[in-house]
This record gives sequence, C-alpha cells and structure tokens, in this order.
Amino acid sequence: MPTKFHGPKRTKNVAPLSRAELHIHFDGAVRLSTIWELCKQKGLPLPGRGTIEDLRWAVQMSEPSDLAGFLSGFRHTAPALTGDIVAMERVAWEFCEDIASNGILYVEARFCPHLLVNPAKEGEPTADDILEATLRGFSRGEAEFGICIRTILCCIRGLPAADADILRQCNKYRDQGVVGLDIAGDEAGCNNAALQEMFDENVINIYDEARRLNIKRTVHAGEVGPAKCVDQALNLLHAMRIGHGYRVLEDQTLYQKCLKDRVHFETCPTSSILTGAQPTDIFYHATVRFAEDGANFSINSDDPMVTGTWLEQEYELVRSWGLNETHIVRGNVNAVKSSFLPADEKKVILKKLYNVYHLDMD
Repeated sequence: MPTKFHGPKRTKNVAPLSRAELHIHFDGAVRLSTIWELCKQKGLPLPGRGTIEDLRWAVQMSEPSDLAGFLSGFRHTAPALTGDIVAMERVAWEFCEDIASNGILYVEARFCPHLLVNPAKEGEPTADDILEATLRGFSRGEAEFGICIRTILCCIRGLPAADADILRQCNKYRDQGVVGLDIAGDEAGCNNAALQEMFDENVINIYDEARRLNIKRTVHAGEVGPAKCVDQALNLLHAMRIGHGYRVLEDQTLYQKCLKDRVHFETCPTSSILTGAQPTDIFYHATVRFAEDGANFSINSDDPMVTGTWLEQEYELVRSWGLNETHIVRGNVNAVKSSFLPADEKKVILKKLYNVYHLDMD
C-alpha cells in the first residue's frame, strides 16, 4: 500500500467544486514548504540563508520579466524531486488537495517526466517510474477529494531527444490518466522576422504521429512568440487547443478564423504579465478581448509556485479588468467542453458543473 502523505489540514473550500483548469504545470504547482523540507532532508543547496522565506523570494515573482526569468526558479525546486518517486507521489497527492481546496472540480495537469530523471546514475528511476508515481498520487487524491484529474505530457523546445519517448508515454498511459500531448518552452527565438518555420521537422513528425494515434494535442503558442506560432500550431501540428495564444491578436485574419473555428485559448492572466507576454503599458489584456468577442477561452493559473496565485486570485485579477461572473462561468464551461476527456466522461463533469451553477443541461 502506498505511503499515506499528510499535508496541511484541509480548510473549507473557498468555493464548491465548480471550476475547471486546463493549463497548469504540475511541477510548477508544488508547495514550496515541501520543496524546502525535501532539500533539507537531502542536503541540497538552498538560496540565500537557506530559509523557506529565501526560497520563496528566489522562486516566486512579483515583477514582470521574461519567460526565461519566469522559469529560472525551477533550478531551486527541480533537484528536490529529481529521481525521487516517493516525493513525486507525495507532491501529486498534495497537488490534489490544493486543487480541491481551491474549488477545482476538473484539472488537466501537465509536466515533462524526463526533466525529473537523472540518467547519469545507473539504476535511477526512469521517466516511466516518475510518471507512474505521479499517476498513483493523482489517483489517490482524486478518490479522496472528489475531483477529476488528468495528465498532459510536455515536449520541451530545445530538448528534442525526449520527444519520441514522451509520445510513447502518451500512448502507453492513455488508459491510466494521460490524455494529451503538449510542447512548452521559450518562444523568444521565434521573433526573428526571417524565420519561416516556428516548429522543427521533428516536432511536426511527433504531432503527426500523435494525430494518427488519436492522442489529443495542445501547443504553447503565441505567448511571447508571434501570431505565426499560433497559425503553424493549428495548421502544421493540428493543435486542438492553444496554450496562451495572446499574440494571435496581431493577425486579425487569423484571429477571426480562430473565433469562427472555436479554437480554445488557455489564458493565464498573472503569468502573462510576469513573463512579459502581455506588456504592462497596454491595459486592454488579450483575455478581455477574448471574453468580449465570445471566444472559446478559459482562465488558468499556469504555475502557482511561481505566480503565488490559484484560480481565485486569477479571477480577482480579471474582475479588476472588467470581466464578470458571466465570463468566469463561461470560461469554466468552455474548459470542460474543450477538455481532452472522452465524450461520456465530459458529459458527467459538465453535469456536475451545471448542478453547482443550478443550470439545466441541454
């Protein structure tokens, strides 16, 4: 029987299980208290004086930077989890507790298991071991907290060697909670005006094979890269959803087509500011434009470990921009309808969501 991990005492939900989140990085949503504890146990270096406050200062962001800066804190957190299947199962269970405590009924958590292995050491846990431990933690948390959690596996820009194996995992574990494929990473290099292909041939081939295998597909595109990234994600990678996608607004012809085709945009308001994806001198945020135009979009937290936010704080932010409860409810319904769940499971989650909202389901 798996070890029972005890997190902080669960508080009453800030909301009933009435929310859905499609864009959250599991390894970017780990409790810093757990990272600090693991680092102390393993004798791993910690920033500053080694206090949890110094760790929080080094990982969480409060001022806009760029995507590389946004991701820099992971160098302090990833070593605590790398190659440790017990820790992975623990943080997966804690993630479920945090999800439930934030009123989230359905979540698709994404990560790259290959970033958490140590291939230099013989006999160390493999990427499959890391994934299986995570899925065990998710399964226990799902049963305990009454949530529904599924997993998306990420390819990483600049690390093509793992892509084929990530696709293999998507196929192998599709009946154990893995529902889709993603590619993440810094798009900054895509801003070269002379660059014609936003995605290399290897990525295109991986996504072609994923499509052939009927593996669902999302793509980080148009976050800090140009609208062309969104265009090619849809037309070359056959993406079924777009992670972020704010820069689609630079190409109104493409944007109007996305509206017509009901392309789903996984927006992450706070991180869009911290990564520089949304310039702070432009008040009219892309999320507001999506909401006003009736686009198919959802509101997500991206990396709570870095942003210090969960969905409630994201909702507070978009409310300050003028969005209201109608937009937020619509975003949650959009998220479930655009999820990678099979149709019958999607219907069950939608029914639960509608019951909480006291709405009749068509």
